[in-house]
Amino acid sequence: MSRWRIGLIGTGWRMGFFVRAAKALPELFEITGVVWHSEAGRQRAAEWGYPMYQDVDALLENKPDYVIVAVTRKGGIASKVVRELAERNVPVLMETALGDTAEELAAMFEACRNAKIQVAEQYQFQPETAARLTVARSGQIGTVYQSRLQLPNGYHAISVHRRALGAGMQLPCVWGKEYVHHRMASPTRAGDPAGEEMIEVKQMVFQLDYGDKQAFNDLEGDQCRAWFRKTHYNFRGTKGEIYDNEVRWMKDYETPVQYNLDRMMTGSGTNLEGFFLRGIRGPEGFVYKNPFMPARLGDDEIAVATCMLRMGEYLDGAPAFYSLAEAMQDRYLGLLTEESARSGQWIKAEKQIWME
Repeated sequence: MSRWRIGLIGTGWRMGFFVRAAKALPELFEITGVVWHSEAGRQRAAEWGYPMYQDVDALLENKPDYVIVAVTRKGGIASKVVRELAERNVPVLMETALGDTAEELAAMFEACRNAKIQVAEQYQFQPETAARLTVARSGQIGTVYQSRLQLPNGYHAISVHRRALGAGMQLPCVWGKEYVHHRMASPTRAGDPAGEEMIEVKQMVFQLDYGDKQAFNDLEGDQCRAWFRKTHYNFRGTKGEIYDNEVRWMKDYETPVQYNLDRMMTGSGTNLEGFFLRGIRGPEGFVYKNPFMPARLGDDEIAVATCMLRMGEYLDGAPAFYSLAEAMQDRYLGLLTEESARSGQWIKAEKQIWME
């Protein structure tokens, strides 16, 4: 297996996931350096222990195989960085899709459509989600025609919905609605709550209607950190369904079957293997097997490491794992859900340049 040399542009919270993955997997990833843009960023990057640069030219002198870009998209900063790298034929793994309007997305795609760019959309690679998608696409529960999820950040959720439904670049009708509630505070990026506090949270509900298939999503603010909220997954098919970690399906017209998707973790009790995820098991063995064991990584870090690995394989000739076109599609549909929530109207998605 190859070992890829990677340059980093950005020093924020999200880049930390890529750094932790690289440090846990030195046999796969070598960080050649990091570009910082502020004094606070310089101080954060100094703790990572990599060579630090103030400009991209210095970073590229070390000839990384590809560059990860994880900087703010506000003010077009991330878009500018990615375009400049694309013009120099530098392969890029973008942390997120760029653009806050359909016009901005189209312009970004037109400028970079021939570049070696993939987007680090990690939700599809989170172990439990990957296991559910494997079952959903296996044919065991038949043709999946509906997905009901509680996943964050429009485009993240939409990427999973589209894969489960096999919707590709189809054009749905889109509806969204936002509600505001007050509830007890949960942990934040800064840490655990210091005391009991009631906070305002926004709940975003949206639907994608493809006619014969539908996607429903419901997320309440910081639900992914709330100890008293549970994430929900439901894929309905013509012969069964996946409901969270439970699979129900019909073996034949008179034989219902049920099993659970179980995590196999090491390091509990008297187990002395170390602390890591082996995989997700079904009735006949692993549905998902952690490709990075025995590295001590959380689920999202495993997913990020998978994006980093797939990027290297893509440069070696493997198929795209999450192309710029896919990223633009998911971001575009996410923007439509927000527009619908503002207008109160259903919106029909229209053909865009990346759908050609």
